[in-house]
Amino acid sequence: MKTNKHRMAGFSLIELMIVVVIISILAAIAIPSYRQYVLRGHRTDATRALQDLASRQENYFFSNNEYTNNLSLLGANANVAGQYFTVSVSIPAGSSSTDYLITATAQGTQVQDSACTAFTLARSGEKGSSGTGLADTCWGGR
Repeated sequence: MKTNKHRMAGFSLIELMIVVVIISILAAIAIPSYRQYVLRGHRTDATRALQDLASRQENYFFSNNEYTNNLSLLGANANVAGQYFTVSVSIPAGSSSTDYLITATAQGTQVQDSACTAFTLARSGEKGSSGTGLADTCWGGR
């Protein structure tokens, strides 16, 4: 006489819980790392916008023999770097429109990037940043 033992197919609760724990550990590592890459990607938008505005300033100077602190005269606005940075242009005191400083300041969720909260680009080409990171690192260096 044969007896057929029916074995239930599937996962036990313990096996399922082990998989959930493994996925949780991987997510706990991957999500913060991903967020840091996203924040670093937004930095690129800011530095690109500053360099573009510096080029526009030089074109403006060629035509008008002075720099401007008016973004609209450069064909831009405060959101030229995207939604994560606000851009401004200033003429340092005493320079009589022969110098400029372009600044991109983090806003919204980009403020979480404490390493690079603001970027500056001067007419001389000097690149600066504020935050806990070094200017070279914020501007794309390693």
